[in-house]
Amino acid sequence: MEHPCHQCGAAVEDGTAFCPQCNAPQIRVEFGEAEAEPVAPADLVGRIAPGGKTSIQWSQALPATALAGVISAMLMFVPLGAFGLGMAAGGILAVLFYRRRSPGADVTPGMGARMGCLTGALGFGIFGVFTAIDVLVFHSGGELRAALLEAIQQSAARSSEPQAQQLLDYLKSPAGLALMMGLGLVLMLIVFLILSSLGGAVAAALLRRRNRLR
Repeated sequence: MEHPCHQCGAAVEDGTAFCPQCNAPQIRVEFGEAEAEPVAPADLVGRIAPGGKTSIQWSQALPATALAGVISAMLMFVPLGAFGLGMAAGGILAVLFYRRRSPGADVTPGMGARMGCLTGALGFGIFGVFTAIDVLVFHSGGELRAALLEAIQQSAARSSEPQAQQLLDYLKSPAGLALMMGLGLVLMLIVFLILSSLGGAVAAALLRRRNRLR
């Protein structure tokens, strides 16, 4: 049997290595398309490009974290909320609000921790504003100063070392009280960030586990 040459179209007998007219090789190896490797759904989720459903959509996350920050700051004025529950609740609520605004999002624990950290910063700022209003309007700053002075005096009564007494005397001064309040605010900010981040990470992990069990 004959077949046309793929280059010049001349008739070439089957099995002939080269075309008698143009010497074009007639033995051609064709490669079939490689079969596509099946991709598991879990792997497909991890391959979504940045900016997809596996990355934080900040247009949806910012309103969610802001609302969670307001609620977290308000919970700080509740007795149980002041023991850290309000801070952790802020991170949890941020993830829940974000999932409600973006139902198809796959929120990883790392994403939840980042949203919780932002919620903690916002919650601390809002709590600071509420506290300043409380001090200026309701004059609660005197009570706080009296409580600090009482704590310093109790510490002074338990210590007899000269250096400790000098430090306690400094802390009783206005500059010392301002220093203590500043350090207290820094410590509270750190606690806000840590607990809110933990709350967000735990909430994201629990939501992912529940989705996988469905």
